Amino acid sequence: MSLFSVAKPFAASTPQTAQSKVRYALRTKNLAPKAHRTNSKQKTPLSSFIEHDVLFLRQHGVKHAKWHLTAPLRPSSRVKLSYGATVPAAELIGRRILDVVRDSAGNSVVLHEPSLASYIINSERLATPIYPNDASTIVNLLDLNPSRPGEDDQDDSGPPFEIFEAGTGHGSLTLHIARALHAANPPLPAPLRRTLISAPYKPHYDFTASRGCLEVSLEDQSAFDAYASSRRAILHTLDHNTKHARAAYKLVRNFRRAQYLPAVDFHVGSIDDFLGHRLEQTGGQPFLSRAILDLPSAHENAELVIKALHPNGLLILFKPSISQIADFQAWSTETKQPVRTEKVIELYATTASEGGVHDSSGGRHWDVKTVVPRAQQGEEGNKKPVQVMRPRVGERVAGGGFLAVLRRWPVSEEPAQDALGEAETEE
Repeated sequence: MSLFSVAKPFAASTPQTAQSKVRYALRTKNLAPKAHRTNSKQKTPLSSFIEHDVLFLRQHGVKHAKWHLTAPLRPSSRVKLSYGATVPAAELIGRRILDVVRDSAGNSVVLHEPSLASYIINSERLATPIYPNDASTIVNLLDLNPSRPGEDDQDDSGPPFEIFEAGTGHGSLTLHIARALHAANPPLPAPLRRTLISAPYKPHYDFTASRGCLEVSLEDQSAFDAYASSRRAILHTLDHNTKHARAAYKLVRNFRRAQYLPAVDFHVGSIDDFLGHRLEQTGGQPFLSRAILDLPSAHENAELVIKALHPNGLLILFKPSISQIADFQAWSTETKQPVRTEKVIELYATTASEGGVHDSSGGRHWDVKTVVPRAQQGEEGNKKPVQVMRPRVGERVAGGGFLAVLRRWPVSEEPAQDALGEAETEE
């Protein structure tokens, strides 16, 4: 029988002998879809929360619900909520998603797993974050297509895919990019991941060493260094402010128990020092595949970034005003940089809702629900429900700005606009 041939249905006539009845029943049973067979041992998709998890709690109050993002759970800690209430973290560990507990004031609290958007918006911040919708747009423009280890011989034998982010800030974009790169790297051994999420912080962070922010044994540090050298996709994120780098490190570490932290190397210092040192190591050869500059005066530091980019690499500028994009383009033309502007887009300012529960999808949110009109709520027998459909209004303005995407060209070729037939002449 061919692999794609369709089995003929059995005759509808009822078998006459007991033996034929058994054969008929067995054959009919084998034809039943597996999805319809019951399995009492089937595991539920709702996993239990464990130590070091971060939860998103919905506390039901007197008037309306409040959302709270917890710190990583510790058995001895208490989670502070609104209305002066708390809940012991020990009561949350072992619970499942969507379970309901009671806080110290008797309010019901529903346990949720935070999305990346709600985690970013509700995390503590020392710098203004790149909001999830804008960060998702930037990651999409980076055009990342990582292959899994062992999936592509060319990728496995080639140099690692390296991305450079100048301006770590809050760490929102760092976390978004790290998630996009996650599948390209080999899995981190479970014992090392447990160390990564449970080790205490050093009094003074050392961003020059792999995992230099944590107090780990020499043996574990050697294991981390060995894993770091096996990575196939690496994000280098740099900030001149040590406090920002520390906060961003914690942000990435606490999300999903440091799942995306191994792909990121944090650096503190200047762009010239970091890239100059790397270019010395490579003998002046480019090593970056992508770069993002979130800086006030990007053209002051862009020359080394462009030099470090592979031909065909992408450079993305994130600016609050369109004039800054124009200034960079004028500088690149005057200094004859081997880059070509491919597109400039505006990021629309949006409104963020409470807790970020409805954010990051990129569309306009609507409120669609069935309610009983307030005028009918006191009437007996006349409570006819109606549907409400209206745009959802947020609580604060979020996001906005401009993005420019530039492509690195080989130095021997001129990245002229008219080379691609796109020259424009103003009359």
